[in-house]
Amino acid sequence: MTLDVLKTFAALTFVLGLIFVIAWAFRKYFPGGAPLGQDREGWRVLGGRALGPGRQIMVLEIGSKLLVVGMTKDSMTSLMEVADEADRKIISEALSGKSGTSFADILKRTRGQ
Repeated sequence: MTLDVLKTFAALTFVLGLIFVIAWAFRKYFPGGAPLGQDREGWRVLGGRALGPGRQIMVLEIGSKLLVVGMTKDSMTSLMEVADEADRKIISEALSGKSGTSFADILKRTRGQ
């Protein structure tokens, strides 16, 4: 009888330990992305839009610059860098919904098209 209780206790301890190890490994090796607008080690995600399955465009603020990047499941490509303060402000307002102008129109303006 006591041997069965010890085996059950050992199995329960093993399973609980395994759950904690797996949870720790997921947090360490698969950290979640920074939530929109929250600073994370000197950069933050201002916004993004899905373009299709596994494809999206994101606007990142890194230091004093904005980067527009294209992302797939395998890679990330810088599409455009915005360094001008006035353009940064306009893009930030468009992403936050404070501006009536579309984001596409703002990108055209910042690229000089």
